[in-house]
Amino acid sequence: MSGRGEIGARRDAVFLLGDATAPPVGEQRFDVVLVRHVLWALPDPERVLRHWHGLLRPGGRLVLVESVWGTLSPVGIPADRLAALLEPLTSDLRVERLSDDARLWGREVADERYAVVAHV
Repeated sequence: MSGRGEIGARRDAVFLLGDATAPPVGEQRFDVVLVRHVLWALPDPERVLRHWHGLLRPGGRLVLVESVWGTLSPVGIPADRLAALLEPLTSDLRVERLSDDARLWGREVADERYAVVAHV
């Protein structure tokens, strides 16, 4: 299922409903794949990262925002683990720590929140 909407500076956007592990985009390739707080919940993150990598044009970027929430029973994927999974797929990898910027979360946070930008 898809729909068209208007966002930002009058640019059309296409919204697709489908499986995050294998988005229904056919043979299309993209400049950026942006995913926020999804990877940690998937059963095989390594396989999914390879698939998302394959959706990129040469020179494209994976932008992944992830976290590790909680202290008693933490959930999420640590930045070092995600970086290790991405390393064989990328030519350049940067981890941006986001926990220290309370403006992003509306309050101070103590857990690990970050973004990974990986160029392919």
